[in-house]
Amino acid sequence: MQLRLVRKWGDRAQYSVLAFDDDQTIHSFLGASPEAILNADVPDDRKVILRQSHRVPQAVHQVANLLISRVSRRQEKIHHPRPAPGEVHRISGTYKAPEYAILSSAMKHLKRGKTIMFLASCSYMLRPLIQVLRKNAIPFHNPYRKHNGIWNPLRLGPNSVTRRLLALLLAHPQYGEGQRQWTHADVRLWAEWLPGGALKAGATELLASADRKEPVTTARLAEFLEPEPLASLLAAFESSWRALLEWWRVRVVADYRNRIQFPASVVARHGTEVLVEEPKLVIGTVHSVKGGEADVVYLFPDLSRAGADQYQIAGSPRDSVIRVFYVGATRARETLYICQPATGMALSI
Repeated sequence: MQLRLVRKWGDRAQYSVLAFDDDQTIHSFLGASPEAILNADVPDDRKVILRQSHRVPQAVHQVANLLISRVSRRQEKIHHPRPAPGEVHRISGTYKAPEYAILSSAMKHLKRGKTIMFLASCSYMLRPLIQVLRKNAIPFHNPYRKHNGIWNPLRLGPNSVTRRLLALLLAHPQYGEGQRQWTHADVRLWAEWLPGGALKAGATELLASADRKEPVTTARLAEFLEPEPLASLLAAFESSWRALLEWWRVRVVADYRNRIQFPASVVARHGTEVLVEEPKLVIGTVHSVKGGEADVVYLFPDLSRAGADQYQIAGSPRDSVIRVFYVGATRARETLYICQPATGMALSI
């Protein structure tokens, strides 16, 4: 339907150009179909093949070409890799058990400053990995699906945990670039989740009515906090930013305590700069990162039950499954890791 609309628009133009890659038509569940383009009556002299990849290195290109050649119908094309040799490795470890070989391998790449993607065909296959990353306080995100909170636990939303941590720590002398005095808006954010025993009666209303941008002095803090919490806050402030973080972490009310643990642990382990830096590790389904890239890609070859059933049907259904993994493999700019399948329902890559 979208293609039909584009062609109607094109009828009103002197000429139109349609750019596509049938090998990457993977949103079949939305009605996208490579046949909609492949069946079009376009003369060969009107087809222009872009022959040079600016992402995929030679080793990854070879694996990807072997994979896509298995589809039953496609536009044949000569497509050159970029000059870099690249690497392809088969690594032990499955999506159900990513904590050892897979994680240790990824950590080596992270220490070298590389960007990493962990990709699966279904989101549920990413849950064990997310648990491992959270356990080890390793920052991750998915910049292509920012609305997914599970994939973006460090997102800097207006009232997010990360925003509250930033508001708490930016006043500390050790914070670094961007350090400044607390404002009423900052105090309101980090104090909002403190228990009633820490805040004086009426403190919430005072903070809400105060000028958001006005700096907050120690005397002003005394209007909001009870004497003991204020004294321990000032002592923590004088000690280190980590002491200040711990002061807040242990006092947050129970309703929010689980929510803050991962972001707080990430900051404690990696420093305050992690609050404003983009994580180098991306986690998501292949569909979610289409169009993206990373230096290193870990690809889980597993299929869901529905995907495995689809793969058994020759023609378009099987081709759709193959294209998903072709897209996943070609996100790699330098290195591709093909993980072991967790079950018998997996694509052979």
